[in-house]
Amino acid sequence: MSTSFIIAQMFGVFGLIAMVISLFQKDRSRMLFFVVFNCIFFIVEYLLLGAFAGMGGNIVALARTVLFKKKDEDERFNKIWIYISVMVAYTVMTFLTFDGPISLLPIIAEYIYATALWQTNVSHIRYGTAIMVVFWLVYDIIVCAYPSAICDTIVFTSTIVSIVKFWKKTDH
Repeated sequence: MSTSFIIAQMFGVFGLIAMVISLFQKDRSRMLFFVVFNCIFFIVEYLLLGAFAGMGGNIVALARTVLFKKKDEDERFNKIWIYISVMVAYTVMTFLTFDGPISLLPIIAEYIYATALWQTNVSHIRYGTAIMVVFWLVYDIIVCAYPSAICDTIVFTSTIVSIVKFWKKTDH
């Protein structure tokens, strides 16, 4: 096991912690705050693993999260062209980092997640997270990021727990 692999896994764990914390936030703005850190940690993780499609997806995800957070704060960012621009950026990044069919897994995951995050309903964000993380799980297994695959499983489980926890408190 190389040093860069071990360091990558450490960044993956930090990303996992940020993601799990985000899932238990009641408010969308605080949720997105933690998603920003999740993206930063995962960018470094995938870079160190040489998994450039995953890294590219997270670079766009970082910009997406910042833009979507601004949507809550400034009406000028609550425009459909922001959402469409993010989707186009994901598509461009996929072409730039394409190294076979495996590169499609992060893009599918991020299309789903961007669509979920565009919503204002936190429950919808949780449902999108549950679907999105399955694609990342498959990707992580294929790129031999086994600790990250475990992290994806934990995120999936945490998401399901948070869905159940808040199910009783919301009008689904």
